[in-house]
Amino acid sequence: MSSPNHAACAVPGDATSSPLQPYRSAGDGQRWWNLPDRRTVPRMVAVGAVLLSLGLLLAACEARWGATIATWDRPINEWFHGIGGHDGIAHSFATGVSWIGSGRRTGPIVLVFCAVLVALRNWRWAVFVLMSAEVGYLISDVTKVVVARQRPPFLSFGPLEAATSFPSGHTFGGITAWVAMGLTLWFLLPRPWSTTLGVACALLGLSNGPSRLLLGAHWVSDVIGAWLLAAGWCLLAAAFTLWRWGPRPVEADTA
Repeated sequence: MSSPNHAACAVPGDATSSPLQPYRSAGDGQRWWNLPDRRTVPRMVAVGAVLLSLGLLLAACEARWGATIATWDRPINEWFHGIGGHDGIAHSFATGVSWIGSGRRTGPIVLVFCAVLVALRNWRWAVFVLMSAEVGYLISDVTKVVVARQRPPFLSFGPLEAATSFPSGHTFGGITAWVAMGLTLWFLLPRPWSTTLGVACALLGLSNGPSRLLLGAHWVSDVIGAWLLAAGWCLLAAAFTLWRWGPRPVEADTA
């Protein structure tokens, strides 16, 4: 049986308490979103690996047949750019999201976010966010160099950016940084703060993909590839975090 101290902080009807939810107790468990327990890790790894593999397969196709895929992308790209490529609400929205989603701003925000987590002794969540975001940036940048896909013709890019279209870095960071921070807030904070802040971060992250299409900065397949690669990597980082520090099933704890 579990020790009295451990049983006292267990979450009834779900899983034992976890270092990932240090402020949660049995008496006010309904104020927190339930963390998945470690039984979900194999499924998360499987889904993450499939998404990552599909993203890499698309990257290989882009490297080999990028010009052909661009002809398939172009009608959809022109539709998006027709909506957001000029002054207006859609253009202002896309510009604002792309501004905050840039690595120059998202990178420092992630570091400050993690520093606050460490200062509050929630360093395990900081490990998750750093693993997802910073390693994610490396995956994105390496893939850009290897694929070397040309940008769409709607905007002018310098020589260092012209052949770095796949995957969309903004879209990639939207998942691995902003969605990862949203997940952290979702499970770390009590309601309603967790819901409000977690959903806001996630929506901002997911908006990066459409914003790049509205501005004409990336092909449609650049955004799809970024979503596949980033979601796969974020899931793998989350699976590691749960495997290392997630709650154990009640049945295993009381057996």
